[in-house]
Amino acid sequence: MEVRISAVIVTYNEERDIERCLTSLVGVADEIVVVDSYSTDRTEEICRSFNVKFLKHRFFGYIEQKNWALLQASSRYILSIDADEALSLELRKSILEVKKAWTQDGYSFNRLNSYCGKLIRHTSWYPDRKLRLLDSRKGSWGGTNPHDQLRLSDGCTQKRLRGDLLHYSYYSVPEHIEKINRFSTIVSESMFRRGTRAPMYKLILHPLWRFFKDFLVKGGIWEGYFGLIISANSSYEVFLKYVKLRNLYQEQRQSQRQTICLFNLASAWGGGEKWHVDVAANLIARGYKVIFISSPGSPTSKRMDELGVPGYQLRISNLGFLNPVTVLRLVKIFKKEKVLSVVTSLPNDMKVASISGRVAGVPKILYRRGSAIPIRNSISNRFLLRKLVTKIIANSLEVKRTILANNKMLVPEDKISIVYNGVNLASFNSGNKKLYQARDQEIVLGSAGRLSEEKGHMHLIDLMKVLDKSNYRFKLLIAGKGKLMEPLMKKARELGMDERIEFMGFVQDMPAFFNSLDIFLLPSRYEGFSNAVIEAMACSKPVISFDVGSTREVIDHRISGFVGRGNSVDEMAGWILEMAGNELLRKEIGMKARERIELDFTFERGLEEIITLLSGPANSSLSPNR
Repeated sequence: MEVRISAVIVTYNEERDIERCLTSLVGVADEIVVVDSYSTDRTEEICRSFNVKFLKHRFFGYIEQKNWALLQASSRYILSIDADEALSLELRKSILEVKKAWTQDGYSFNRLNSYCGKLIRHTSWYPDRKLRLLDSRKGSWGGTNPHDQLRLSDGCTQKRLRGDLLHYSYYSVPEHIEKINRFSTIVSESMFRRGTRAPMYKLILHPLWRFFKDFLVKGGIWEGYFGLIISANSSYEVFLKYVKLRNLYQEQRQSQRQTICLFNLASAWGGGEKWHVDVAANLIARGYKVIFISSPGSPTSKRMDELGVPGYQLRISNLGFLNPVTVLRLVKIFKKEKVLSVVTSLPNDMKVASISGRVAGVPKILYRRGSAIPIRNSISNRFLLRKLVTKIIANSLEVKRTILANNKMLVPEDKISIVYNGVNLASFNSGNKKLYQARDQEIVLGSAGRLSEEKGHMHLIDLMKVLDKSNYRFKLLIAGKGKLMEPLMKKARELGMDERIEFMGFVQDMPAFFNSLDIFLLPSRYEGFSNAVIEAMACSKPVISFDVGSTREVIDHRISGFVGRGNSVDEMAGWILEMAGNELLRKEIGMKARERIELDFTFERGLEEIITLLSGPANSSLSPNR
């Protein structure tokens, strides 16, 4: 008994090929069903000229679309064909014979591919056997999108027919490459959903084997130039699908990373350490997950503990980055805590954290630099900063300049972002609390910072000796601790200035310290970015500074403060005397200083920039844990 055959085709923008396909079906198919995914070209117009059953259906996937199309046929005997395929004359004859005597559950035949106008009879492309004629009750579409295939149920029978299904695959090599890129994405996503893994050996061996098989074993060499192109592109498609599959797993791991790790092993307290603590406190307040790594017993460690920040206290030597035990220990911590971003401030911290972070797969490794000292142009620094560190944060233009001072090509300039230190204005609003009460019409001067050579406190002792010759009574308050405490006190005694200078040691309440002053002084010999300067300005105090580091980026000379020649004690003394007898001038400059901070140097503004750098591009996953 002769059976009726329904030919089923799924289409989307197939005006180039569909007419050839439909023409080959005339006289073979009793019904032609076209399921279209809302084409925007002439596909529908061409199809309707052949009197087909034309349906539109939203596309969810090749397998899903073709199975839905099977259900739209009126006959259970289905010939499934793609728009870029056509029946050869011999295959038409074979199918017409089957119509007269259907004896199997399904029928298969070879597919012969046309590549850039050449029929390809070698490589894995031929014989490319396809099951396309079947009793729809006995099978359905399966496989992996977009490489779908008709499958018969267990126990079903099938037979191979003579003749070729002609496949007009690619009209140009660029078209082939574009489709490889598109299809490899679909394949990798399907493999990912099934849980298929992509170990490195598959990434290397499977593409090599595919080329060897297609070009040599399957005879692609006999196809000449196009055989080489097909073999190479097939190998590339295998490579690409595994690369994309690995990327999907990497993105999945990164999407699970939410932790920001603040890494600071300094044993002393300074501006960089304060920055880490302030950032931690504010990130936690916003709901971000933060951990810290610091040295045992360090001021940073104690402050983090007070904030309740979970973390690790480690002893790591300056050469810790060369110690595999240290590196592996950090790798374990980064993986356990699912660290998304790690932020360092010290050169040695950067080395060990960047190496460990890269091994652990930490996506974002940031090096924040606040020192205006040129980076040594060494092989190790070039490697670490170019290859491992993902972003460098400079806290001023001057610091950025010095990063590149020894080598303009040390890192790409756009890899360095400038994020100024900021002040939490709420903590430095005017208040009445003071640490020192002026007496006998004193003009109170002050300076704050670590008592070390680079901070230039020795200049202040000389300055007080110069000011002692004036008609004003001055008092100098010095906040900070350090190795120069005793030498400074000794020099003050030798110059007879010990009663005019008070060494206050470590000061916890800095707003109260600044409130005690009339003028703040920065005598540094070199400086990156001075937190003390912006804090004094936030307290509406006029600042006098040597021209070092980034002071001119913060202070508008003679408007919000004074910036003079480095180490020029006499010039600094002249400006002090200019303001000493003019309280109105001090207040006016102090007011302008506060306005300058409010405009460009608030902590909130800097924090927003930091969060952007920590989270990175739109595909990253940093978000508050609320």
